[in-house]
Amino acid sequence: MKVTDEAVPHEHRTYESTAYLNGLFTQFNEQKKKYHILIGQLMGLEAQTELAEKTLSLARDHFAMTVEKTQDAIPTDWSDDLNSVRYVGIRLADACTNSLREHKKMTPEQLLRDLNNGMFRFRTNSPLREIHGALLRHPHVKREKGAYVWIAPPDAEQIKMRLRVAQREWVAPETKEDANSETREEVAAAS
Repeated sequence: MKVTDEAVPHEHRTYESTAYLNGLFTQFNEQKKKYHILIGQLMGLEAQTELAEKTLSLARDHFAMTVEKTQDAIPTDWSDDLNSVRYVGIRLADACTNSLREHKKMTPEQLLRDLNNGMFRFRTNSPLREIHGALLRHPHVKREKGAYVWIAPPDAEQIKMRLRVAQREWVAPETKEDANSETREEVAAAS
């Protein structure tokens, strides 16, 4: 029998074929629901993590400032505790330059270790690539024999480390009615 390009009509439908496709479709819908649930949980965890970073950064900075200003207290060395969270919530480029400013020359692995010791949270599972990208065009950092070298003049002004800002996209409302309802909600929230 020769097979042609024309569709061959099937007069005989089987229960097994239909049941198999229904089973696949049921699994597809279950996976789709599971995916939506996981995405919701992921976004919730991201929000909680960002809030925890900001809160810990604020507590760290307030504690360090209070320790510095306090007089007549029993001397306690809290530097290890403060250094263990020194890069929480800080931008990667600022954390890297701060570490290089202190050590003058570091390999990428040493830099990674220092950032991990300061509890920096990388965005991907390729931290060495992130570090390289953050320092690639920095004017005071030079790559030399597999290491990063701090080359800023000694009198260069030290830049204050800035907090990392979460990037969220704003989605424009689809209709004018949606825009008006969002504007009313924003006004109500602001007051």
